[in-house]
Amino acid sequence: MPKPFFSLFPLRALRPGRWLLPMAVLAGLAHVPAHAADFVTSLDTQCAVWGPWSLGDDKQPVRYQGPCVKGKADGKGKAVWLNPYRFKEGKEEADQTWEGQFRSGVFIGNQTFKGGIDAWRGNLVLSDRGKVGDTIALGVHQAPSKGPVDLCEIEHVALVVPKGFRIEDDALVQKLMLAAQQAFVTACPSNKPFRATEVVLWNAVLIPDPKGVEPPALAKGSVVVDNGKPAEVRAYRNDASAAVRQKQADAERNARRDQARQAFHQLSADRQVQAWLTTAQAEKDPFKWQGKTVALTVKLERMLSPTVAWVTDADRGYYGAGYTPMLLKGVGSDTFGKLDTAVVIGQLDGRKRAADLGVTGSSDTIEATTLNVTHTRPCEQRQCMDWLGWDVRKEMTWGEPFKAAP
Repeated sequence: MPKPFFSLFPLRALRPGRWLLPMAVLAGLAHVPAHAADFVTSLDTQCAVWGPWSLGDDKQPVRYQGPCVKGKADGKGKAVWLNPYRFKEGKEEADQTWEGQFRSGVFIGNQTFKGGIDAWRGNLVLSDRGKVGDTIALGVHQAPSKGPVDLCEIEHVALVVPKGFRIEDDALVQKLMLAAQQAFVTACPSNKPFRATEVVLWNAVLIPDPKGVEPPALAKGSVVVDNGKPAEVRAYRNDASAAVRQKQADAERNARRDQARQAFHQLSADRQVQAWLTTAQAEKDPFKWQGKTVALTVKLERMLSPTVAWVTDADRGYYGAGYTPMLLKGVGSDTFGKLDTAVVIGQLDGRKRAADLGVTGSSDTIEATTLNVTHTRPCEQRQCMDWLGWDVRKEMTWGEPFKAAP
């Protein structure tokens, strides 16, 4: 027997300005089947019984005997669903007989339940489960095609949160989910070694928009008890907290970009950089910048000597760099850091052979544009994004005269 859990409260007030819970909650909590349940008025009284889609959708005739409250079966009674085909022939033949407790038109059999119950066309039933903390708790049940709604068979526990509830607080939300699951388990104990209870959080007032569409769930998760282990929330989703985290991540990313921009311009100013080049631009016209201070981001291909390196552009696919080699003079094995990439600053010295830079052996025939390096900074991110991780194209053009921002 399901026991009442949480403190109980009235659910059915639907007058303007009051709670609109049944329509708003149910429409969003589960998929509405192709057929729809409905209330069917008894043939011999003005009392209605709620039937699942297999009965209510076709308006199968019913005869009800028993107490009636506000036009709906309520209390210990008996409903006889008649065969609709035989009824059309003028004969009465019982298809199903429900005898036991009814609540707000819903057949619950011999279950003891003190909370309010509401039914909906989507073959779902809401049971009023009082409160968990400051939230209104509702049980959402799928009605069977025959017999009573089992109030311990639940689709979701729906928690309707009040205004001001800190939905973005994941710890608070998950604590609430665990409390809701514990309350439901207390009301409907089970010896099953594995048990999962879906918990969904909604806004305090779920009023459809002008098109009749209800707002999406705020958060949802499955509270799982697995072979005696402490309950835990799985498959958790919280759009509000995700939005907060995304906003924080965006702020942090923007801060990193601003830091990268400041570092880029500060380095350019300190070293009096006159142009930022790619290796392809330097190779195309090394004489344009000969004797002037230029900066590049490069990737180490191979050290040719303790002070000479063969490099290419750090980002071959960006700024039209391509795979264009360059010789660096005045660098060392530690210049390029763990990622083998670095910012290098110096003066271009035309095309030279590696042998002209003191390289001996099989590499001495390598020929490329040469940079006499005066300053280096290893990059901590691939493609030197710790230096270039901002929209550099708005403030500079690679291969053109450059002036550092103040």
